[in-house]
Amino acid sequence: MSRTRREKDPQCDAMGQKFGNTINRLRQAGKLSLGELSEQSGVAKSMISQIEKNESNPTLATITRLSRALGTSVEEILANQPGGSALVQKAKRQDIPLIESEDGLCTLRIIGWIESVEYAQWYDFKAQPGGKLESSPHPVGSVENLSVLDGSVEVRVGSESWTANAGETLRYRADREHVITNIGDAPVRATMVNILAHNVVKA
Repeated sequence: MSRTRREKDPQCDAMGQKFGNTINRLRQAGKLSLGELSEQSGVAKSMISQIEKNESNPTLATITRLSRALGTSVEEILANQPGGSALVQKAKRQDIPLIESEDGLCTLRIIGWIESVEYAQWYDFKAQPGGKLESSPHPVGSVENLSVLDGSVEVRVGSESWTANAGETLRYRADREHVITNIGDAPVRATMVNILAHNVVKA
């Protein structure tokens, strides 16, 4: 059986066609060949051709690279896709991975979108009293944003440390070993967002 093209939902197929047409229109407007757009975006020439022909479903990373090379934004690219549902994805509770710390007192529920994992990662963080989450360094330039919803925490990076209570947010370099500790008598809950863009903080 031929595998050159998958069965598609009619609505998704129509949106994919419109997306492909948008990429083609912007490429033609910029007087770029497939090869030139490939060189400028880092997306394979064959992949761009498949996208324009609606033979491939591009990831967010691919859309981002193409939009930058075409001198526009992801928002503008997607805004050219009228019709269809605004819902991108609904993840059920059982589909959201849960990570536990070595001491068993902290949990991280991964609520970030896999398509944007190379740019940002976000989690629902919980820690029982005395719970400690130790993390290895993230890529150079990474910044972690910890917004405390309940309880009190201490964040330690190297020889520095800071505390934050409910309603407060700490932003710190995460390209070094770092530790989050529940220093209160009540459970902690926080939202953690890791920004992995290399130019956020100069090394």
